[in-house]
Amino acid sequence: MSAKTAGIHHITALAGDPQATVDFYAGVLGLRLVKVTVNFDAPDIYHFYFGDETGKPGTAMTFFPYQGAPRGRVGGGQVGVTTFVVPAGTLDFWEARLHKFGIPVERTERFGETFLRFADHDGLHLELVAREEGPESTWSFGGVPADKAIKGFGGAVLYSLAPEQTLHVLENLLGLERVGASEDGQYVRLRGQADLGQIIDIRR
Repeated sequence: MSAKTAGIHHITALAGDPQATVDFYAGVLGLRLVKVTVNFDAPDIYHFYFGDETGKPGTAMTFFPYQGAPRGRVGGGQVGVTTFVVPAGTLDFWEARLHKFGIPVERTERFGETFLRFADHDGLHLELVAREEGPESTWSFGGVPADKAIKGFGGAVLYSLAPEQTLHVLENLLGLERVGASEDGQYVRLRGQADLGQIIDIRR
């Protein structure tokens, strides 16, 4: 195919309490609340946009917060983990910061990289990975200096119910390149051409 998907443009999720969502993504992760609008299909529901200083593609995490909604469950057929990328050498800073806010953190490895795995206030699974690639953020907020700030998306982990079919779509229709499988065979990695949001790991 001639047109190829470079990477993730944005990721949207449902949330519970609106203020808790702002407190976590801006107050803890230091992302900028770039825009607040409404769900056009349900105007009584906010639509929050978090990202870097401008909310450019590859950085925008958006939420529809439904106050009082029951907590969702992690399972097949969804983005199981959203990965944010931070500057190289900053994982210790982030681990200490998350602990400061009482957030349990687990260090995991995948494809030779170290990830900090944790969850937000609604149980949404997140992770941080440190990489050289990708432009650094110039946004500083809430005790997160610009040289340690989240750059944007590192990628996502898909929990597919049909991994081989998902691989076929990502490779042959969206034009991502298959990099290979993890040593334990649990994940397959694909890569786009963007500097941010270019990695998709599919859990088998």
